[in-house]
Amino acid sequence: MSGLNLWLVGGGMAVGAVFAVIVQPFRFCMVAGTSNLLLIKDYRQALAFAVTLLIGISGTQLLEMFDMVAIAESSYRNHTLDWFGASVGGFIFGIGATLAGGCAARTIVKSMEGSMHSLLALVSFALVASITQFGFLESVRLSLTEMTSVELVSDAGIATILGLPQWLVLAVVAVILLLFIFKGWKQSTDKTMLGAGIIIGLLVVTSWYITGVLAQDEFDPTRPSAITVSGPMARFGYIILSGRIPAFSFSISFVIGTAVVSLVLAIIKGQFKITPPNKGMAKMAVLGGALMGIGAIMAYGCNIGQGLSGISTLSLESLLAVVGMVAGIAVMTKQLEKTA
Repeated sequence: MSGLNLWLVGGGMAVGAVFAVIVQPFRFCMVAGTSNLLLIKDYRQALAFAVTLLIGISGTQLLEMFDMVAIAESSYRNHTLDWFGASVGGFIFGIGATLAGGCAARTIVKSMEGSMHSLLALVSFALVASITQFGFLESVRLSLTEMTSVELVSDAGIATILGLPQWLVLAVVAVILLLFIFKGWKQSTDKTMLGAGIIIGLLVVTSWYITGVLAQDEFDPTRPSAITVSGPMARFGYIILSGRIPAFSFSISFVIGTAVVSLVLAIIKGQFKITPPNKGMAKMAVLGGALMGIGAIMAYGCNIGQGLSGISTLSLESLLAVVGMVAGIAVMTKQLEKTA
């Protein structure tokens, strides 16, 4: 157990466990939220996501403003703005997640329920993410980053780049989200998913506090982080390709906790059933997972890493990634609707 940070490992698994308890029954998913809103004007998923963002962003910003967690030191707020990788990678991820039938976290949950379609997508996601992060696609990715990224005087925070007070940017974002929530509240007759959104938002804030305060060691300081899926999936793919096992981290423990509890819940509820992909859909699952892997690594995170954790830091790079993801989901949803 030497060198093992129990707060990172135990905290990550605990947060992943609670995350699974919420995501599994409520089907919380960026793909579902975007596509349902576009196709049938169903606000439930989108409303829950907006509530998650409101709680996650507000709580994270308060942690920073009160000097409780050094949010500006996280990877989302570095001194390089890779606008191309974030936006294009996000777009590719959105297309892939739509083809795969769910975002990163939802794919894990469905795989643990016995969906072979999701499992194929998940394995493809892990392998291609690993190749993009550590393999032969790494040089291509780094070359694109070098050609298109912009060096910043300070960090990639929206407030820093615009030269505005942090509280003002938070207030504007909060008002925008509240307006959307108010509109969705009037349109939706089912408000049960709001509770799910609140809890997931609190999990984002809790993750920052665990990694930024509880897990900090003065002899071995680490950068604060929060929940994400793409990084751990790339490392799981690396295990398959190289046989080397990476060190435990908060994010890896989070994914393990999510997967294990999702499987246990599926078995307890009698929902575990091995189901093969629909005819002709296996290729789509593999392609979707591969695009998710490429896109997530290019964008420095998936719909969880950038869409929840990154955006909570109010990073411009994270905002570009999220806009790209939503755009990719919207474009592919409309395309699939035309060909249905």
